Amino acid sequence: MVFFYAMVAVMVVEIVLMLVWNPLYFGLGIRLFSERIPATAEMRERLVLNCLERDVATQQWIPLVFRALPDGRMAFRESFFLAVSGRYYPVMRGLVVVDAKRNQVRVEGICNWMTLGFTVLCVAMPMVATSTWPMLLILGLFVYCYFIQRRRYHEVAEALREQMRTELPEAIMQLRRRVG
Repeated sequence: MVFFYAMVAVMVVEIVLMLVWNPLYFGLGIRLFSERIPATAEMRERLVLNCLERDVATQQWIPLVFRALPDGRMAFRESFFLAVSGRYYPVMRGLVVVDAKRNQVRVEGICNWMTLGFTVLCVAMPMVATSTWPMLLILGLFVYCYFIQRRRYHEVAEALREQMRTELPEAIMQLRRRVG
């Protein structure tokens, strides 16, 4: 029973930290996804991170919501609004990091605490009571949801690559900066 209350407490704390866009929450955790995009100074200058929400918009999935953090990073997660289709369990929260020292832009997916808690629960319970082995099926659901999110995080990386393309005319880039 204590474990149940602990899981509920973790869930509530995680939802609150997600809703208030806590920078520490979005930066700490186990990296499940990481994509590095080489980016020269000229390419990084072309980035308009506040346009990512529009650039990655899709009708098929839950909308991704982006928010700039105080240190210049861009955090993102799935919206909490209900979606008619394309619903899945978010196993990660995202972070876009512009790293000038390494001449790169990183898109990172950090494991949600509830996913980690449920994973531990799903593995530990069958060890205690063999009748709970069907809980292991939840791990398969998490893997399925991870691959959906992984594809979506690749779309964020592709949107960043598109923004940094040097073939885009400067007039278009100026318009994007004004609109974003």
